[in-house]
Amino acid sequence: MQQRNKETTDALPPIANGGSLLIDWIDAEARVCLVNDHEARELGIDRRDLPGLSLERIYSSSSAQLLRAIAAGEHVPAASFPVWLSTPHYEEVPMVASAIPDLPRGLAIVKQPLSSAALGIGEELLERVEILSQMIGAATEACWCIEFLEPVDTALAEDEIVERIFSNQSCWRACNEAMARLYRVPEGLDFNVQPVSRYFPATEINRQMVRDLVRSNYRLDHAAAVDRRHDGSEMLVENDFRAAIKDGFLVRLWGTTRDIGAHKRREQQLADRADTMQDILSAAPDPILVISEDGLLLAANPAAEDVWGRTAEQILGRPIQHFMETRQALGKLRQAALEGEDGESGCDLTVVAANGSRDVWRFRAARIEGEMRRYVLTARRKAKRKARSPAQEALA
Repeated sequence: MQQRNKETTDALPPIANGGSLLIDWIDAEARVCLVNDHEARELGIDRRDLPGLSLERIYSSSSAQLLRAIAAGEHVPAASFPVWLSTPHYEEVPMVASAIPDLPRGLAIVKQPLSSAALGIGEELLERVEILSQMIGAATEACWCIEFLEPVDTALAEDEIVERIFSNQSCWRACNEAMARLYRVPEGLDFNVQPVSRYFPATEINRQMVRDLVRSNYRLDHAAAVDRRHDGSEMLVENDFRAAIKDGFLVRLWGTTRDIGAHKRREQQLADRADTMQDILSAAPDPILVISEDGLLLAANPAAEDVWGRTAEQILGRPIQHFMETRQALGKLRQAALEGEDGESGCDLTVVAANGSRDVWRFRAARIEGEMRRYVLTARRKAKRKARSPAQEALA
């Protein structure tokens, strides 16, 4: 097959394989049957895929749709018309094209890059389009666009809009290489020609996300969804959505996507660990407190509430000194934490309970470094000295 295509391109006139023209030929089934050398090099086309290459491998979805209509005789093109080419780096490049019957090869589509003069726009604007295209193509974050070939009427009821976003004919457009990597699309396969439903299925969680999008006037950030990779495995992602609405019809959705599966698993692990620690602290018989660097109470276990007669709501956010009779309690706790790093150490503090009783407690302190320094305190009541008997006093 490759040898036959090489012989066919060798038989082309010199102009077809020279200069800056990109040329491909479309057969009766509106598929690419032949490309010239320049187009094969620029677009990374493997001649072993010819004939029978999909138009979406070379053109954007809207341009491929236009060329199908031209090939089928449903549309009479102007002498020259604009098309968008899809590069191997997931960029879309504007071209000016002409459709020329070239039997028996097929319909030749002859293209060359569009200059700013041909586009009728300034050089600066064309440069901006090129820069934006390159930025999206090279971005490390997955960028995507869904184009609705059947636009969705936004005047419909909410449920009907949600249904049509999933069921109306649509296609990927201008998705970048990072998007292909995220969904593990095999090397050499173009993400943009895959069905939208393959990666964005109409699951209940995705329907709810789209419903939230409609309710937020088609602008939504940090929206969770469950998408599918190319191999069919599920992936928890977070999307930022924007939309293009023309004359009351949704014609395009675009945005960015992030894989948050690992992050959510980490969050769950931390939550499970926190629950376990909470269970342990709740079961501890001794009071345990957490204070900030400036002595504010941040946490207390149930034992602290029970022995001192104050609920967590009554003590959290208040200075620990407020509940101590001992002066400079915070300084002594900090010193105990510092000395405790080299060995066991602690300090004795007199705690005033809710009922006004006073008891001496032995506090041990451990410093926790982080964005905000904190101290974990454990307390154990000191045994009261027994009063001496008259006989002991006499002997003394």
